[in-house]
Amino acid sequence: MAQLVLYTFGVLQQPRDHEQIKGFHDRNPFVYTSAENSEGFVDRSGNSWKRDHATRERDWGTRDVSPRFLTSGEHRDAPATLSLWEDVESVYAFTYYGFHAEVLSKRDDWFVKGDWPAFVAWWIPDDETPTRAQGAKRLEHLHDNGPTAHAFDFKAPFDAEGQPLRMDRGKIQAHAEIVRSHMRPEPHA
Repeated sequence: MAQLVLYTFGVLQQPRDHEQIKGFHDRNPFVYTSAENSEGFVDRSGNSWKRDHATRERDWGTRDVSPRFLTSGEHRDAPATLSLWEDVESVYAFTYYGFHAEVLSKRDDWFVKGDWPAFVAWWIPDDETPTRAQGAKRLEHLHDNGPTAHAFDFKAPFDAEGQPLRMDRGKIQAHAEIVRSHMRPEPHA
């Protein structure tokens, strides 16, 4: 069986500890918890509130790697995430419904608007662990070549066999109901 990898990348407008970025950081625990409680979520890089042991057993690779879109010599902090999902519909529902959707609506307050994709997805065998370096390379591939089975987005997704995928809207809505149930009161800022 295959698992879907989602790698996200963004460049903050200000250094990580700047007051303007506080609202983004305040929301992270809620977003991570929502992901971990979402239907179809498998695992993610970093410290996991729900999946301590599973997460720590995986080698997600060094954090010191970014796509070429991060320019050197600037203050630029560039958060990146790497997660595993059972299917495209699950991660789509998590991304665009519930607490993560609220965070996305405020991204222009925190992130530089770049000409690169904000995320990339691809399939791997369930016995593999993706790395941040692979995520960075796949994001660059999506930027340079558009969506392919090697690196795609939600506008043109592919299934685990490399065929174009038409997402199941009913499944998305069912997953969205679960994601919406994770909503927390909005943090200040």
